[in-house]
Amino acid sequence: MKTGRRSLLILLWFNTIHVLKSQDIKVPPEVTRYVGHDVTLPCHFIQGQNDSKITQVQWALKPPEGEEIIIIAFSSTYGVDVPETFLKGRVEIEEPSLIIRDVEKADAGSYTCSITTFPSGSFEGTTNLVVQEQMPVQMPMLPRMIAVGVFVLIVLTMFTTTYFIIARIRREASVKDSVYTGEQKNTCLFSLFLNGSLLNHILLFQCPLTKACLSFRYSQSSDE
Repeated sequence: MKTGRRSLLILLWFNTIHVLKSQDIKVPPEVTRYVGHDVTLPCHFIQGQNDSKITQVQWALKPPEGEEIIIIAFSSTYGVDVPETFLKGRVEIEEPSLIIRDVEKADAGSYTCSITTFPSGSFEGTTNLVVQEQMPVQMPMLPRMIAVGVFVLIVLTMFTTTYFIIARIRREASVKDSVYTGEQKNTCLFSLFLNGSLLNHILLFQCPLTKACLSFRYSQSSDE
C-alpha cells in the first residue's frame, strides 16, 4: 500500500515539474523609445500542457533610483486598477502587455510583468525601458542623395565635354575647308593667266579636279 502511494506521489511530482517547465512568460530584455512617442512592452504567457487560466496581471516599475512601484494591475474578478503614480492616465494593459502613452524621460527603468495563473501559479519577467531625448536622423537616405548627385554631375560633365569637343572639331574643319577653297581658286586663276601655253596644260593638270576647274578647261578648249 505504501509502495503504491509513493509511486503515485512520484508520478504527480514528475507531471508537475513537466508542466512548470513547459509554461513560461516571455518578455524582451530591453526596449528603446523616444520622448513623446508611445511604447508597448510585450508580455506573453506561454501555455504548457496544462491549460492554465490567467487570474491576475500586474506591472511594476523600478526606476534607476528609487523603490519599486505598482503602476497598473488587472484582476479577472475586480478588473483594472491604476494606482496614483506619475504614470496614471498614460498606461493601460493589453493582453497582458503594457502600453505607455507619450513617453517621458522619467519613464525609464525596469518594468516587471507578473502573471498569476490557476492552477500553475505565478510567473514574471523584466524589461528594461531606455528613453532617449531625440530620434536620430535617418542616415540611409543621405548616401543615396549623394550618390545621385555625383551621378548627375558626372553625366553633365560628360555631355559638356562632348559638346565642346564636337564644336572644336567642326570649327577646325570649317577653317580647313576655307583654306582649301582659297588655294583651289588661286590655282585655277593662275592657269587662266597662262592660257594657250604648254605650261598652262601642266599647271592645269596640277589644279584640283573640281567641277569649277573642269568646266573652265572645257570652255577654253572649245574657244580654241
